[in-house]
Amino acid sequence: MFDHVVLIIIFLNCITIAMERPRIPPTSAERIFLTFSNYIFTAIFVAEMTVKIAALGFFFGDKAYLRSSWNILDGMLVMISVVDILVSLISNTGTKILGMLRVLRLLRTLRPLRVISRAPGLKLVVETLMSSLKPIGNIVVICCAFFIIFGILGVQLFKGKFFVCQGEDVRNITNRTDCEGAHYKWVRHKYNFDNLGQALMSLFVLASKDGWVDIMYDGLDAVGVDQQPIMNYNPWMLLYFISFLLIVAFFVLNMFVGVVVENFHKCRRHQEAEEAKRREEKRLKRMEKKRRSKEKELAGR
Repeated sequence: MFDHVVLIIIFLNCITIAMERPRIPPTSAERIFLTFSNYIFTAIFVAEMTVKIAALGFFFGDKAYLRSSWNILDGMLVMISVVDILVSLISNTGTKILGMLRVLRLLRTLRPLRVISRAPGLKLVVETLMSSLKPIGNIVVICCAFFIIFGILGVQLFKGKFFVCQGEDVRNITNRTDCEGAHYKWVRHKYNFDNLGQALMSLFVLASKDGWVDIMYDGLDAVGVDQQPIMNYNPWMLLYFISFLLIVAFFVLNMFVGVVVENFHKCRRHQEAEEAKRREEKRLKRMEKKRRSKEKELAGR
């Protein structure tokens, strides 16, 4: 019940934070409402933190307040809110330099994160992401290796070839000299393979599968350095692009999804085991309580 009430208060606080907008008159009813609602919500959160510390202990004990990373997050956000209010009150008295510290107000946008510790589903997602960081790091290394390999290969195949002549009539243009002689523009494509950096950028677009067709056809049309492209001049270059898409875009990148899904199932099993353990502890406590009450009744007779 306590967590549900706090959850409702957090949602209400998120609504008031979302109501903030620029150029609210300082003396308007809207500004007064938002300011005092911030004070009230902060006071409630401070009271909640105090109750938890009093019930669980601050540091010592297995269930102490600081033993939980979620409580540390909650406490940090509450302290940021308190410091923000204090700084606002001090800066309103005329101290200009303290006004710079109002950047703390930006951190108020993190308050919705307090919902995570009270929503098992959200907590499961966050724990999944955190546990996936290490295996994802290994996949990132593999992905970078493939990007560099294909990037170097792309530079060797297409360096200086992703140029095109732009003009009114380019049917008779065969190279850069003809293009400049006709006073047209010799333009490089936005995505090209002139160096490793540009190649990696082009490969990233290919991997995203958004606009990859244009890059692929530019590669198929490439003739040579300072040569005007010809449609489907070298269809064998299709192997380069298809190989990259199959290996990286479909295989390696989908490994990220596989790792996250696997860790999600692991975290869910762990969470279910903990929940079952808590239910069993509660059941044993109820049984112990009933046993003691019966013993007292028998002793009273």
